Amino acid sequence: MSNVNDQMYAAELNVDVGFRPWQEAQINHLMSAYQANTLPHALMLSGPLGVSKKHFAEQLAFLLLCASPTSGQACGHCKSCALCLAGNHPDWANIGPEASHKAIRVDTIRSMQQRLQQTAQQGGNKICIICPAENMNENAANALLKVLEEPPADTYFLLVVHQVSQILPTILSRSQRVNFALPSANLVHEWLSHDFDEADIQSAIERARGFPERVKSILLTTDALQFDNETVAELIVGKRSAYDFAAKMDLGGAVSFLDALLTLLTQQSSTSLAKSSDDLPIMQVMTEHQRHKIYKLALSAKQALAQNANLRLLMEVFLQDCTTIMVSPHD
Repeated sequence: MSNVNDQMYAAELNVDVGFRPWQEAQINHLMSAYQANTLPHALMLSGPLGVSKKHFAEQLAFLLLCASPTSGQACGHCKSCALCLAGNHPDWANIGPEASHKAIRVDTIRSMQQRLQQTAQQGGNKICIICPAENMNENAANALLKVLEEPPADTYFLLVVHQVSQILPTILSRSQRVNFALPSANLVHEWLSHDFDEADIQSAIERARGFPERVKSILLTTDALQFDNETVAELIVGKRSAYDFAAKMDLGGAVSFLDALLTLLTQQSSTSLAKSSDDLPIMQVMTEHQRHKIYKLALSAKQALAQNANLRLLMEVFLQDCTTIMVSPHD
């Protein structure tokens, strides 16, 4: 689907085709409903960041658009599948903010409504993914509500939600919740075991606190993007250029850096570890208040990355904010 505005964009199906091992119960339930012609037109995919909710939405869209699915999977060979894989299926639209802190506007929802009222160009279903749905402003949410009250025929809305409390109760009442919890470590191992070493997977699970997408980001990070404590410390106090660092960063590197920083801050909050950190004088002079503020900034930055924020700008601003905190006489 061609761009209507800067918040509606063509589907970009991840080459990592297929549902995650911890998503089998959800997809089996939904496909049973679909085959029985009882699948609701609006599904709310809810759960914490990093459990592959958007991936699930994309794979479900791929499946619902396929002309000849088999065993709960898209065939991957029909014309519709080819269009999905090429990222230009005319009956599939994604909606999201330009940046994580931006609102999804009402004109975006209205543009989406106009396009979905048209007959499907491939003669099958029409799909709209909104991620994250809680970024809709009040007018946009009310506009979507009107669409959900009288949805176009053969159209499915997949709302990816990180914070359900921010969704209008009226939209909640017109959507079927599909919940995703943090999967077990065994399922994360199963997912990654064919591509990564067992010890590396276990280490990544511990660093990422079990969140599978974060685990994979760590594993995909090359050795060159692993950060020692001294590099991390020098970056947050401005001894290294935030601009140069951010310019060379990719998503895996950004996540790896933030993970390394969070680990270092956690270690420094432990008295026993702090006493043994003679090689990091920068961290020794950090106050608890500074540590807490930077820790919160790092968590917010990771959340923004998960919502497709401008990576280079985000990391540059993040490091500058850290430096400001470290040099502030009030901290």
